[in-house]
Amino acid sequence: MSGAASTYSVASVTSQNSLNMTNAERDAEDDSKLKKLRRLKNMYFGKKKKEARKTDKEKDAQNEKDATQNAATAKCPSNRRHLPSTPTRSYYGWGQISYRGHNSLIPVEKPVRQLLFNERGVISLAAKGLHMSSRGGPSQWNLHDERFQNLTSMAFTSRGTSEVLVGGAQLQLFTVNLERGTIGSEISTDEHVKVMKRSSRHIITGSTLGHIRLLDMNSFHMVKQFDHVHTGTILDMDTHDNLLITCGYSLRHGNYIVDPLVKVFDLRMQKALPPVSFPGASFIRMHPKMSAAAIIGSNNGQFQIVDVMNPGAMKIYNATVSSYITALELSPTGDILALMDAEGVLQMWSSLGKRNFTEFGNLVEWPEPPTRPTVTINDNTPLNMIGMPYFNEPLLSNWDPNMIFEVPRQPQQRIDPDTLAQTSVSGYAPFHQRHPRNYVEKSRGADDVGIVPAPKFLSQQGRDKNSRNISDAAIAESKMLYGDDAKRQFEVPPMYKKLEIKYSKFGIEDFDFAFYNETKYSGLETNIPNSYMNPLLQLYKYTPRLRNVALFHTATYCTMEECLLCQMGFLFDMLEKANGQNCQATNLLKTLSSLPNAARHGVLEEDSSSSGSLTMMMQSLNRFLLDQTIYDLKNAWQNTEESELPQVLLIKATKRQQCMVCHKETRPMGDTVTTDLIYSPRPPGNKSLPTFAQIARQSIQLETTQKGWCDKCRRYQNQHTRKSITKLPDVLTFNVTTQDKNLSNAKEYWSTPGWLPDEIGLTLNNKLLNVWQGEDLKRVAKRSNDQADLRIYELIGFVAEVKEEEAKKHMVSFINEVKVEGESNWHLFNDFLVRPVTKAEALDFTPKWKMPSVLCFQLKSERSVVDNSWKDTIDTWLLYSDFPYLGQPRREEQTVLLKKDETPQQGTLVALDAEFVSLQKEENEVKADGNKVIVRPSRLGLARVSVLRGQGELEGIPFIDDYIATKEPVVDFLTEYSGIHPGDLDPVVSRRALVSLKVAYKRMWILLNLGCTFVGHGLLKDFRIINIHVPRDQVIDTVDLFVLRSTQRKLSLRFLAWVVLSNHIQTETHDSIEDSRTALRLYRKYLEYGDAGVFEEVMDRIYSEGMRWNFRPPTHEVLVVEVRLQTSGRSADDEFGDVIKSE
Repeated sequence: MSGAASTYSVASVTSQNSLNMTNAERDAEDDSKLKKLRRLKNMYFGKKKKEARKTDKEKDAQNEKDATQNAATAKCPSNRRHLPSTPTRSYYGWGQISYRGHNSLIPVEKPVRQLLFNERGVISLAAKGLHMSSRGGPSQWNLHDERFQNLTSMAFTSRGTSEVLVGGAQLQLFTVNLERGTIGSEISTDEHVKVMKRSSRHIITGSTLGHIRLLDMNSFHMVKQFDHVHTGTILDMDTHDNLLITCGYSLRHGNYIVDPLVKVFDLRMQKALPPVSFPGASFIRMHPKMSAAAIIGSNNGQFQIVDVMNPGAMKIYNATVSSYITALELSPTGDILALMDAEGVLQMWSSLGKRNFTEFGNLVEWPEPPTRPTVTINDNTPLNMIGMPYFNEPLLSNWDPNMIFEVPRQPQQRIDPDTLAQTSVSGYAPFHQRHPRNYVEKSRGADDVGIVPAPKFLSQQGRDKNSRNISDAAIAESKMLYGDDAKRQFEVPPMYKKLEIKYSKFGIEDFDFAFYNETKYSGLETNIPNSYMNPLLQLYKYTPRLRNVALFHTATYCTMEECLLCQMGFLFDMLEKANGQNCQATNLLKTLSSLPNAARHGVLEEDSSSSGSLTMMMQSLNRFLLDQTIYDLKNAWQNTEESELPQVLLIKATKRQQCMVCHKETRPMGDTVTTDLIYSPRPPGNKSLPTFAQIARQSIQLETTQKGWCDKCRRYQNQHTRKSITKLPDVLTFNVTTQDKNLSNAKEYWSTPGWLPDEIGLTLNNKLLNVWQGEDLKRVAKRSNDQADLRIYELIGFVAEVKEEEAKKHMVSFINEVKVEGESNWHLFNDFLVRPVTKAEALDFTPKWKMPSVLCFQLKSERSVVDNSWKDTIDTWLLYSDFPYLGQPRREEQTVLLKKDETPQQGTLVALDAEFVSLQKEENEVKADGNKVIVRPSRLGLARVSVLRGQGELEGIPFIDDYIATKEPVVDFLTEYSGIHPGDLDPVVSRRALVSLKVAYKRMWILLNLGCTFVGHGLLKDFRIINIHVPRDQVIDTVDLFVLRSTQRKLSLRFLAWVVLSNHIQTETHDSIEDSRTALRLYRKYLEYGDAGVFEEVMDRIYSEGMRWNFRPPTHEVLVVEVRLQTSGRSADDEFGDVIKSE
């Protein structure tokens, strides 16, 4: 590379097409030179053939004559011959613009072995000659001497850049004056020189015997010799400041191999330092700015940047080459690394934003543009007389295809009527000064296509709920989906954007979730921590094999408090029973947050170590959840499903890891639950990208070389790892982008239309994996001998990242629930927004804002269907026994456990009530107009749940009365409304019947799936906080039975107990057993009134009593006054008047 100007030379006759960016004239000129070169070559070899026919006497005479002529040429510069030479090519700048071709050496010589640069031009060395040309291309001199037998290297001497010392596989060194192009002196040596470098104090030579010598700069006498640095030839070396590093061959078992150790020397102390390990080291360059930094490369394209004083600080890179590396060079600035392979392809590597070849480069001389004849154009001028322009750089219109998108139509500025009215008189109107000149007002409003109108709260929609469905829903249907197709490439459609839940004074229950979802598929809410996991949980739910295993496991006796597989089963069952109503994954996310491994894996928002990368967190979560579920299943009590889940998720594999230095082989665990996709760099030229099947194959059956600890070498060495697949699972998941630096490479693949197939086929023969797709898959499926081994997987769905802005990202999922073979049923799950989409819309990744994160494929087989037979295998042991929590089991005094003859069945009536404590206070925000807005409502936690028998001899007797031990801090026990006192939920001091939330929840879940009907008051809110969904036909809510039809007012349990049952409850505090028993009695009264046909009269009396007492039961003192008034015949006004007068 040039140190004086921003050009660099490549010693190669051919070059890569992408680097040859010359115009037509430059190409014609090169072709002419090559033709001339061939003619000279034929003439030269023709002369040799004629010489071969001469007699020995004639040959001797001719040789003597040539020797005399060569000696005269070497002594007299004016008589130097310019022999036919080999062209080398130079390029300008980072854009690789062709600069000039240099004629270096005669054709019979071997290729150029070294290039040096000075202010005058380019010096090139071959086996038997030395050549110098200016940077513009013209030759200055060409030195050819009979003493040059096999030159290999050269270096500048103490005279700066005006003299070089050359040497090679011969016993002489020569100094050459670069200004005159003549040999100055000859120095004898006793060994062949392979490499030569200049340091600040010495000229350093590396020999074919493996020795390193330090030569004096002036006398070229040996100052120091390092014997047998390598037992074979020195391959390369470099020096910077006082450090010297070398690589070469070593003798192992009678054969020469590339020495796996790079030797390091201190030139100031003239002693060896600890070596650096790098197998296959063939090229070495020291960084010109960092004294201890070195770049070590191998022939296969691997190179590493290492601190030779601290070998642990290194980075390894791999250059994709189709053959092998022949040259490696570093620019004088250290910013750019150039690699050349045997096919003439040049690669340049640099840090982002650093593309300077030199610090202070001279101006590059360019040839004057050719003058073109002036053509007079008139009506009779032929078009072929007009030449086409030539360009030396890509045109602005030559965009990358994935960078082209349509620009949307700009909004038209509307002129207000007042301004138009003024122009009717004088023809113009004065400037209105409402905004600066040449500005356009933003005209996009609520009526624009693409803006989702926010739904009204349920309390604001009036009594007729269908009014919203006719008006607002119709507007949402037209504005929520895709907007303008021209905008989709760069503007996120509204239905993909992140949604927020609004809160009214009635809480979250007043939010209209149905506005966003009119399908039968339930969405998940976002008002809880770590709700970014929602899309992945939805993807798991609609993967039948994973869904079946989770529910079958949940139906067993598993009481592990931190079992994620059970929590998945609870969530999947709730989503199915909700049938389109919104749900929330509160219990699962709470269990996940309590796991100590979750924070270490960076899957929690508050403890994430992924620096805010949502895609990295989602892919880490995918791996963590699948690993954790297998762990939970293996550690479950009375586990009878040891082989089921690994068969569904685990890719069984054996891993073979071998040290590349000592060849010690180890076989670590190779089983994985997910696969990280590894993308190959784009092939050179116009070759197509590898298919998804090819990328999947190389990612599953991974083969890598990276640093690892070797027990035999007792240090970190390069380890070659190869994975062999032994068994394929039923579910394949892929992490699309595992590193941010691979995102641009991955985007190039995914932006290719149709790159992701909806089916792939995998065959496994003798641990050799093959992956098929498209027509190849159909062809393989038709072969009768391969059908037994072929496993066809269909795409279930994927999680994708939506990037609205640079710092505003969120995740959505696309899921295909196939019910009929050959028909797709794709849906978008954006938290609580669920919309059907087409297959083309789902699999379109050309927009810049959409990028997949996690893919899920499932085996197509009879087993890969939804299986609900788990309901017949539910273990009901928890209903008939006490559960010990941190010791002996406890039971409340009133609780009588169920007996075997009381087994709940379909339609069994049970009464339920729950009490809650506050875990987080409500967060409010006061706006500028004084209105208070709820930012986040208070968060409640289950504290007590009571379940009573609803029929039979023991009707009204509780068989479940659980207090739930909580590990979270309680901010308010709400004792007045819950009856829970401080210490009741503390396992250390509590004397209550404490159980874990998992046990209390599972008891209710068992009753739900046995078909029990729940009776209570205000159960919908209880079920929401408990995080369970009970179908409407299994709920009898007394708040809906005794409702005032005229006003739709909901009556409190306390008022109904007084007015219907003449019973005072909740006088001091609440009790869940008392409340559930009261609700059960109210239901019995409702049936009694209905059978008697007096229910409407009872409701009228309730309404009149409610109006009289403001729908609150009167206190005991007020009732005493009322009785006294009725017996005395006086009015209430008279009674209170006497009281006032006495006072």
